[in-house]
Amino acid sequence: MKRITMLILSVFLALNAVFATGGRDRGSGEYTFKVGYALSSTLCAAPFYIAIANDYFGEEGLKWERISIGDGETMNLLTTGQVDAANNLLATMIQPLANGLDVQIPLALHTGCIKVLVPPGSAIKKPADLKGKTIGTASPNSSPTIIAKRYLANAGLRVEGDNPDVEFIYQSAAELPLLLERGIVDAIGLNDPNAQIVENEGRGVPIINTATDDYLKNEFCCVVVVRTETVKKRPDETAKFLRAIQKAARFVQENPDESARILADNNYVPGDPVINSQVLRTYDYRASVSQALPAIQRNAGDLQKLGLVASDVDVDALAKNTFVQVEGVPDSLYR
Repeated sequence: MKRITMLILSVFLALNAVFATGGRDRGSGEYTFKVGYALSSTLCAAPFYIAIANDYFGEEGLKWERISIGDGETMNLLTTGQVDAANNLLATMIQPLANGLDVQIPLALHTGCIKVLVPPGSAIKKPADLKGKTIGTASPNSSPTIIAKRYLANAGLRVEGDNPDVEFIYQSAAELPLLLERGIVDAIGLNDPNAQIVENEGRGVPIINTATDDYLKNEFCCVVVVRTETVKKRPDETAKFLRAIQKAARFVQENPDESARILADNNYVPGDPVINSQVLRTYDYRASVSQALPAIQRNAGDLQKLGLVASDVDVDALAKNTFVQVEGVPDSLYR
């Protein structure tokens, strides 16, 4: 009889805990938060690696593990539950989101990170000069491709449909500088640090730089992406993760030289730490919750104008449904 009474009491206490949290499983401390890291790392992921190096995850009390992500795998690993959160270039997410991708964006990470370059001495001086020219990028869905199309459309050029004003040629990012040197393409689109390396070597001159050009310099291009189920069922762990990333982003913002050294010493990001520090100084790493929504709205609106998002999609609703504000996460660590 005593055993039955204790069992009933245990069930009652468990149910009471569930109702006290509004039916959400806030985590017992045993859950391991799965953090995704891209294998082909760029400086965009700097806060993720700094969070490891400076143990910000541990400082927040988060039990976590690192999951490596290959090119193009991020969304698949998120939707299948193999990863809880990752960083991603926002421009590449809009079409999947419009097609029903079930993830949420709680944090805008930083500005900058993409350039379109032309050969030294080229007659192409501004985006509008690319009319009738060719641009080499890594793939149709890569962020440099989408960013270039947004810039060119803003300059009045036709980039989609029949007879576009600009032709895109797709090749691996590693081979693009050679295509530019040989004149096979008139311009190339690259992420940093590769773009900065090409520029520093005197092999290319940027005509589009998302870190400094007025059109996009204030738009947060990279965001933190979290599984919708994780946000709902593991809000405490999600908040710990996001606060750790905010701390790491602040460290990068305030210590670009040391951040670049840490990335190099641990083989997190390729390239010369001096060059990487130079690049980091052009980004705004003041990770912000409130900057996420306008960035989603602007990207979605631009891609709909380009025809990359169907005309019947309510992009404002798409942005509002994708953005989420996680309890316990400050808007920014900067006032």
